This record gives sequence, structure tokens and C-alpha cells, in this order.
Amino acid sequence: MHKNILRTLPVAAALFLTACQGGNTNSQDATAVQDSLAIDSLSTEVMAIHDEGMAKMMVIRRLRTRVAEVTDSLGKAKADTAVYHSAGALLDSANSAMNAWMHGYDMELADKDNAQKKAYLESEKKKISEVKDLMLKSIDGAKALLNEQ
Repeated sequence: MHKNILRTLPVAAALFLTACQGGNTNSQDATAVQDSLAIDSLSTEVMAIHDEGMAKMMVIRRLRTRVAEVTDSLGKAKADTAVYHSAGALLDSANSAMNAWMHGYDMELADKDNAQKKAYLESEKKKISEVKDLMLKSIDGAKALLNEQ
């Protein structure tokens, strides 16, 4: 509930400020406020997806360790480890994808106008959604392989 209040607070403040300006408000001001709200909303969405993915990072690391242990054990027994190597590689890929996304993400959005900010955030939303999907896929695959819930 507190998150919802915090998310709506910037919108309410912007609407309040717009209303207080009364007759001085022109269409450019209204558009600027709408653009600002849309950018804030997109930024919040991007970070929410990121946060969902980040919550899975420890799970990925734990599963990666577990997959490596099983791979080593099977390797010593001269058993086929290909499926475990694949699962480990997918977990590594998911971990690397999240790290690469975070390293490349521009939180400041400096030197961009509103249209560029919107386009950038839409692109980043797509990218981080793909990273999160990869993370979930790698987790599900490793858990299934290790017979974990």
C-alpha cells in the first residue's frame, strides 16, 4: 500500500502544481507535465522490473554452485554432465546479462530531451524484461534439473 502511495505522490504533486497555476497554464506547460509524468512512470516500471530480477540473483548464485557441485560429482563418476554444463551456462548467462544491463543503464538521462528519454526508457524496459525472463528461465531449468521446488 505504501508503494502505491509513493508512486502516486509525484503525479498528485504535478497535478496540484498545474492546478495552482490556473489561467497561466498553456498547452506547452501541460504537455511538459504530462511528458515528465510519463517519463517518471516509465522509469519506475524499468526499476521495478530490475528489482524483481535482482531479487533472484542470490537464487541464481546458489543454483550455480549446486549445479557445479553435481557436475563435479558426476564427472568423477564418469557420467554424462552435458545437461548440467548447459544449465550452469544458462545461469551464468542470466547473471552476466543482469550485470551488463546494470552497468549500461543510464539513470541520469542527461543530455536527452523528453522524447529521447521516453524512447530510451521504452528500450530499457524491453531489455530488462528480457533479462528477467532469462533469469527466470535459467532458475526454472536448474531447479527442474536438480529436482528442487
